[in-house]
Amino acid sequence: MFFNIRELETVKRLGYRILICAMNDGGYGSEFHKLRADGLDDSLAIFGRPALENIARGFGLRGHEIRDVSVIPKLFEDFVAQGESEIWNIQISDKVTAPVIRQTIKRGHGVM
Repeated sequence: MFFNIRELETVKRLGYRILICAMNDGGYGSEFHKLRADGLDDSLAIFGRPALENIARGFGLRGHEIRDVSVIPKLFEDFVAQGESEIWNIQISDKVTAPVIRQTIKRGHGVM
């Protein structure tokens, strides 16, 4: 999200209708899972949970923070009904490792 934040201005200016779902684990998830698997310090891979929904609003887009998946059907219904792009800042656990990363770690390829 941060590497391409300037594209939010393009989305707004050109009037694109896009739903951006940012799975926010508070850091560079792939990296901190690999560092943890190797018993290394993961602090440089964790940066916190910025309010991406507020960043969206700063670009004139809609934005929502999601901490409970039960709100997703209503938010999606609202997204479909309106004609603007929006960002969902979906808070996820930094303790759950994606299957593909688990396989990499299992094969002994912790840090890349």
